[in-house]
Formats: sequence, structure tokens, C-alpha cells
Amino acid sequence: MGRHRNDSLWMKCGALLWAGVLVGCGGAEVGGGPVEEARGEQGLAACSYVITTNTYVGADWWGTIVFKNTGAAAMTSPTIAFGVPSGVTCDHDEPGWTHTQSGSTCTYSRTSGLTVGVNASYTFYYSTNSNTSWTASNIVISDPSCGSTPPPPGSGLTENQKKVSEGLTSIWENDTPVLAYAYSENIQDGRGYTSGRAGFCTGTGDAIQVIQCYNARRSAANGNLMAKYMPGLTTINNRFLSTGQSQPSTSELDVIGNWRADWGTSYNNTTTRADFKACQDQVSDQFYYTPAMAEANKWGATSALSKMALYDAYINHGESGVKSLVRAANNALGNTAQVAPAVGYNGITESSWLQRFLEKRRDVLAADSTWLQAIDRVAAYEKLRRRGNWDLSAAVRNDVRASDCWAGSYPFSGYTVRNINADGTWSTPGSYTFSCQ
Repeated sequence: MGRHRNDSLWMKCGALLWAGVLVGCGGAEVGGGPVEEARGEQGLAACSYVITTNTYVGADWWGTIVFKNTGAAAMTSPTIAFGVPSGVTCDHDEPGWTHTQSGSTCTYSRTSGLTVGVNASYTFYYSTNSNTSWTASNIVISDPSCGSTPPPPGSGLTENQKKVSEGLTSIWENDTPVLAYAYSENIQDGRGYTSGRAGFCTGTGDAIQVIQCYNARRSAANGNLMAKYMPGLTTINNRFLSTGQSQPSTSELDVIGNWRADWGTSYNNTTTRADFKACQDQVSDQFYYTPAMAEANKWGATSALSKMALYDAYINHGESGVKSLVRAANNALGNTAQVAPAVGYNGITESSWLQRFLEKRRDVLAADSTWLQAIDRVAAYEKLRRRGNWDLSAAVRNDVRASDCWAGSYPFSGYTVRNINADGTWSTPGSYTFSCQ
């Protein structure tokens, strides 16, 4: 039987600060615990938002995006970036807006100030040369009040590269490349219920983000089974925020209903699946993918492999943990001043930078008796580095152990070996040989 989050307690939830809320349920902590991390980044007021409307009506040549500012600070000059279908051109600026386009990404910025207060909504309009209907993809809203700068247009992973990246991370999370949107379990790790594709926890501030998004899209009267849990979630989250400690209690939810069953049904029900899936994707992108791409851009890591490694690390370690790993990698390469971009500075190559980053991550996992059993997770990225699969154009296979890559005594993590093709499709190989080459 493969390793799953409910089979072992290796899904230890880390913490990152987002919009004044400690979130993240999937991270090995690097450095101090949650309270120390909160103090270290209290000055940030990162963008937190919910997309409540996302339509493009081809007959009208008109697109509409409505977002609600769910962060702790007012936005003052938001930038809106989103993807359009291949060959489509954004061709209109509403008053106060201007835009640029890079490939299939349109980025709109303000020519004058615009305040979107806390809990306020804003309706954004745009037009293109397309007369077919679709929805914008990968919507990212940034603002000077945000603590993390989104990557420039076109600097993230391609659609297929992102599928490969998320499929590999899903192996570490659920032993399969299939994202587990319906998953929910109390794995008794002190973070309440762990649920969904990125292990959103009720006791660490990110599960509530998913439910807030879902409530904005669908009411209880319209089939939202999770809406009734908001009072209990809010009680847990307020206690989490006031103490800075992960909250193990689920009693506030259990008196309301069966959280695990309702979470699973919300995805498995074909009527509600699209909205529930979209909210999990949105929160995962907002808390993990977008910051990871920004981190890669900052340090000059341009390859899909480096971006994939950072993306997985964000889910595993949280924002503070990744920043600590990056600092350690830079120090090991002699960049003690933390000059950015690091790649290209004093002869540092992307390969050497990624190598040191993975070694520091390996050491963090090896130093914790619980996380030691997940150490093969890092070896997979090291094998890809040694093979030079920088653009992920060759199939990715996790037939590697830490002991194959590095000297020392490392346990076997026990992940089922999967083969993920460059287009994201996957299979289970009938035979394989463990190797780091």
C-alpha cells in the first residue's frame, strides 16, 4: 500500500504569513516556529482576494472580472494579470487603466490611484478581438500593499509544466499524480482537518480561505454544504490568530456537521464541483504558486525545473521556510550579501544554485525525525537536475532515493514510482531501477 497523508503523520503543516493570516498546511518548518515567523513578517500586508465573477461573452466582445479584497489592508493601485486563449489579443483600456500583453498574458495597471477597501469588491472590464466565449485563466491581482511581488507576465510555468509539477507534488502528498480535491482527514498532527489538493488545514488559516472563496461563488441555498461551517471556522481561526499556534480542535465543526463528508461531496457532486475546485486552485495559486514564481524571478532561476522545485518547497515548507532555504543556499555559494539575482552573480550558475538549495532542503528534512521519512521527495528534483531536464520536456519519474544521490544513511520513503509525461499524463511503470543518474 502506498504512502498517504493518513497513513503517516509526515504531512506536518508549516506556516506562512499571508494578509496577516498564518496559513499553510504542508510545510516542514525552517528556523523558528509559527509564532516567530509571524513576528518576522508582521509588516507584510499581502494581497488576499476572492474572484467572484470571471466571464468573457464573445457575442459582446466583453470580459468581466469581479474580485473582493479579503486582505487586511486596502488596495491602492491594483494590477490585474490574466491569461487569454492562444491568438487572442486584449484591445481595450477602461478609463484609469492601461495594459500590456506578453504572449497569452494580459496585464492591466492603473494610470491613477484606485482604492479597494477591505472586504470591498471591484468590477473590472476588458475587451479582446475574440468573438467566442471563455473564462480568463491564472488571474493574479497585485498591489503596492502586497508583501509578495507576482512574477512578470510569461515567467511562470507553462500549462503542461504546471501539470507535471503539481502531479509530482501530489505523489508526495497522496501517492498519486491525481490532485486530491475531495480528500479530507484529521491526521492528528495538531492542525485540525487536512483537506483538498494542497492539504488546507482548519487550524492554520488556509481552509477558511477556500470556504470564503466558495461562499462568494455559491450560497447554501444553491448547494454549498460548507457554508454552515463558517462560524466554527471563524472561531478556530480567531484563536489561531490570537495565539499564533496551530489549532487541533475540530469540535466547533463537528457539532455542525460531518466536515470530511461534506468536503468530499462538494467536489464529487457534479453540480458544485467546478466552483469548489476553482476555489482550491485559486487559494493554492495565491499562497504557493504565485509566490514561488516570484521567488524564482527574484533570484534569477529561469528554468521550469527550478520553478518546480521552489513551488514544491512552498507547499512543503511555507513562505518563511523557503526564504530561509534560499538564504542558506546563497550563503553556501558565497553570496552572503544576498545579492539578487543570485544566478550570474560572481559566476553562480542556475545548476549550482539549485543544487545548494536542494541540499539545504535535504538537511532540513533529515534533521527532523518525522520529516526524515519524506527525504526522497528532494532527491527527485536532484535527479532531474543531474539529468539536465531543465524544461521538463522529458518524462519525469520518481525512481530515486536520497541514498542514491548523496552519501549518508537515509531511509526509504516508500513512494510508489510513477511516470509523468511532459503533457501531464502519467502511468505506473512495470519495472524500474533506483538511480540518481
